[in-house]
Amino acid sequence: MYIRFKKQLKKYGVDLTVYPYDSPSQTPHYHYVGGIRVKDENNTKAEPIQLHEPVLPFNSQSSFMAQLVSGGSITQADLLWISSHVYPEGTTVEVPSQPGQKYRVVNHSNYQGYSDVIIYELKGDDKHPDGR
Repeated sequence: MYIRFKKQLKKYGVDLTVYPYDSPSQTPHYHYVGGIRVKDENNTKAEPIQLHEPVLPFNSQSSFMAQLVSGGSITQADLLWISSHVYPEGTTVEVPSQPGQKYRVVNHSNYQGYSDVIIYELKGDDKHPDGR
């Protein structure tokens, strides 16, 4: 049995901007020209991807919380992103309903063995608006 969700993802989705994570350790920092090691100046970043998929609060009671920490307070947010695309942890997502804030993928559940969705956990706070 295979459960299809793509139509529902489009119906209940919002416009998202996804910045796929590229691990710096996986990209080469140099190359060889005539046997001489040359520093690689062409460090290209992955292009942002526009998607239309649902994002919702992780938990209605504790998704947006203010915590008192030494030196002040921090507001944290936990969201769920339901997607039909595969992205690594560390990917950054910009959600238009949360302006000025980006969220980082911290965990995921892959259901593609019997469905066409992956559920990502997103984490963000007001002290790191770029998601890092």
